[in-house]
Amino acid sequence: MASVRASFRAHAENTYDLDQIMAKVNASLTRDTRDFEFATVFYGTLDAQSLRLTYSSAGHDPAFLLRNGKFENLSVGGTVLGISLTEHYDKGLIDLKPGDVLFIYTDGVPDAMNFDNQKFGRQRIRDAILAVADQPAQRIADHILWEVRRFIGLNKPSDDMTLVAIKVK
Repeated sequence: MASVRASFRAHAENTYDLDQIMAKVNASLTRDTRDFEFATVFYGTLDAQSLRLTYSSAGHDPAFLLRNGKFENLSVGGTVLGISLTEHYDKGLIDLKPGDVLFIYTDGVPDAMNFDNQKFGRQRIRDAILAVADQPAQRIADHILWEVRRFIGLNKPSDDMTLVAIKVK
């Protein structure tokens, strides 16, 4: 993970276009990792003035955009990083609007399992977001973590859980 972050920092400093950054990071990882090593990534930049999100997903669980009670999966991009030197990554553009909720997460959230070996899943994430969508971003994030904790009970999480919630004012 440290090499992925370092590669993004190095390439983002000198490159403007997000899809080119993704391609350069992918090429670096493909050359520097073993055949079975790869990374999933959701990479985005948000212009705070225009509220435009430019993003690309490399094999990562799609981020969710909740707008007017409906979810959109943000899945534009390409395959995982580190597999093929010639992989192409598309970029998506979203103009965020007041009331929108953007939710980005690692696979540890939907893959969290209870004692019956059931996964928390993406639908439970959506349900948890909808339950508090009118609340600030911190409340949304806290609520999702609480719902995951309630779901898995005393079972230990099988993976790390990282999430970002953004609520547009």
